[in-house]
Amino acid sequence: MSKRHRLALAGCGGMGRRHLRGYRTLEDFEPGRIEVVAVIDPELERAEFVAGEAESFFGDRPQVYRSLEDAIAGSSEIEVLDIVAAASAHHSIASIAAENGVHVLCEKPMAPTVAACRAMQAAAQQHGTVLSVAENYRRDPISRLAQALLEAGAIGDIRTVLDFAAGGGRSASAGGWQYLRKQGGSILESGVHNADMQMYLAGPVNQVTGKVRLQESERIFKGTRVKGFHDHYAHTYPDVQAADAPDLMMATLEFESDALGQWLYDKAAHGPGFRRFTIFGSDGQIDLPSVRTGQPLRLFRDDYDGVLDGNDMLALVPDFSLDDRTARFFGGERLARYDLSESGVGGGGDLNILAMELAELLDAIDNGTPVEVGPEEGLLAVALVMACHESSEAGRIVRMEEVVGGSLNTYQNVANRELGIEV
Repeated sequence: MSKRHRLALAGCGGMGRRHLRGYRTLEDFEPGRIEVVAVIDPELERAEFVAGEAESFFGDRPQVYRSLEDAIAGSSEIEVLDIVAAASAHHSIASIAAENGVHVLCEKPMAPTVAACRAMQAAAQQHGTVLSVAENYRRDPISRLAQALLEAGAIGDIRTVLDFAAGGGRSASAGGWQYLRKQGGSILESGVHNADMQMYLAGPVNQVTGKVRLQESERIFKGTRVKGFHDHYAHTYPDVQAADAPDLMMATLEFESDALGQWLYDKAAHGPGFRRFTIFGSDGQIDLPSVRTGQPLRLFRDDYDGVLDGNDMLALVPDFSLDDRTARFFGGERLARYDLSESGVGGGGDLNILAMELAELLDAIDNGTPVEVGPEEGLLAVALVMACHESSEAGRIVRMEEVVGGSLNTYQNVANRELGIEV
């Protein structure tokens, strides 16, 4: 029987509320694995509110603290920490956790800079704790099928990866921290998902040519509908948030396989916007849907007229099967689509994946099994986004090894200095 772990939640904003609902989903599928004993936020009103939500979900009200140090002093038996604070706080909170023998699940991005990621990795290694990064896009069953199809050569050799997303205008949709350079900026905040998926599906990246710009120096909260789970705090947001981090990025990626990638991420595009993630191969094409929607891939092959349906796609990968936990949570071992309550952030698929991330961390603690997205994988995703920024700053092609190894950090050093990170 699995051990019941004492968990603390650090960060009680909108994403902290979302994670709390992921715990409830885990309790539905694998009851008795966690006990939420503490919630932490420097703004006590937020912590008290989330403590009340936790009590309504689980029956017991967790203790409320302003800091992890206070929580450890007041509840020394904390075993697991879920970090859902602003990105600039991740490295310091994770390091304190490691020093006290506490295992960590950390929301993406792992940290605002590669140096901060390295500090987190070093602390976990030094103290023998598990550090897992909550990178969820790759865990969607449809992403798993896409990876299996690509690995099986369903569209031949990968030649081109196109990842385009644009929209948002000057509106702000969540906490204002994400528009600040010391926090990593809005491109890192959500683009780290894209970076991880590009490497998950097409393999490691060798080098990058990028250009970034700040288009909207002010973000407007007033009159803007904020993202779900942030609604309770909307009244605390300023009417206008100053922004100093780039909100437009265009980059060309060269993968180790010799495939090329074109990446557009425009967080300030006006109008309805759009999203597209397409991979072209020597024998066909795959279009990926938005994650956590359950919508199917669109697969085209030169030897087939039109789009392959789900059964035809699955026939191309006869050995494909989801892992046992994903199959249980999503209702099948070989899924080409799924239908759960709502979609996107906070929907059934999203909360399932949150629960699976936490369950995987608990397995690692209990059994010594590896986590899929650990410190190195989390760091690489941050490094790819930062490589695009460093290329823009340097005005040249940048090799990934320069950014991963820390020899190139000119753009990042603005944040490193503000955060007190030595490089």
